[in-house]
Amino acid sequence: MNLWLRITSGAVLLAVLFAALWVGTPAAAAVVAIAAAVALWEYRGLLGRIGQPPPGWLLYPLGLWLALRLIFPAAYQDVQWPLIAAVSAGLIVAVTLRTGFVRWASALAGSLYIGLSLSFYLALFFWRPDDGNHFGLRLVVLVLAGVFACDTAAYIAGSAIGRRRFFAAISPRKTAEGAAAGAVAAILVGALAGPPLVGIGASAGAGLGALIAVAAQGGDLVESAIKRQAGVKESSGLIPGHGGLLDRLDSLLLVGPVVYCYLRLVAF
Repeated sequence: MNLWLRITSGAVLLAVLFAALWVGTPAAAAVVAIAAAVALWEYRGLLGRIGQPPPGWLLYPLGLWLALRLIFPAAYQDVQWPLIAAVSAGLIVAVTLRTGFVRWASALAGSLYIGLSLSFYLALFFWRPDDGNHFGLRLVVLVLAGVFACDTAAYIAGSAIGRRRFFAAISPRKTAEGAAAGAVAAILVGALAGPPLVGIGASAGAGLGALIAVAAQGGDLVESAIKRQAGVKESSGLIPGHGGLLDRLDSLLLVGPVVYCYLRLVAF
């Protein structure tokens, strides 16, 4: 793999992301919409290789609605009614069209896994909508920094000193040493950057970092398990040097909901 190509494409993705967050709600929502649409498309392709492609008529509308629900008026933000529609009407249509129960279930699962998970980044971004100090932006930056630190430290330590395999049946390259290094890096980011960026205490920041590490590495393993069943190494060839967009989002997906719930319960 061309390292410089990987670095360049990754830097471009980060630049686009931070520019959108700085511009504000329309650009941030557009980025989430594009990310959700592409990730859902790659997810459908992976499930297709397993032999159970989720029906697009259910996967895409539900996944995109869940991802973008927070930009709509408050009366329409509740996830209950679209989920009820997907469970009831969606199941009836799936049975009528004979697309199969498993395919219907995979569409519902993919919508939650990708769409609902991404929506929590908008929830973090909108945490204080009337705040002129870009609190939501700083909060998202803190979370992303924790995830990136975890991924980078895990990769470097795993390559240099990794000996003990970590869930080898799912992802043979991951090591316990890498996972530990990633956790330490995320905890340090939370403890050191949390107080100046968003005003949480060092201990609360460390707890945030620990949860980020667990959720990020867990999310990576979830996508690795799906790819292993599909018999592929990457979700697509969309991003030069990185594979698919879902390969870049895997560590982020489970982090958003976990961080949001933690901050609601503990910090703010």
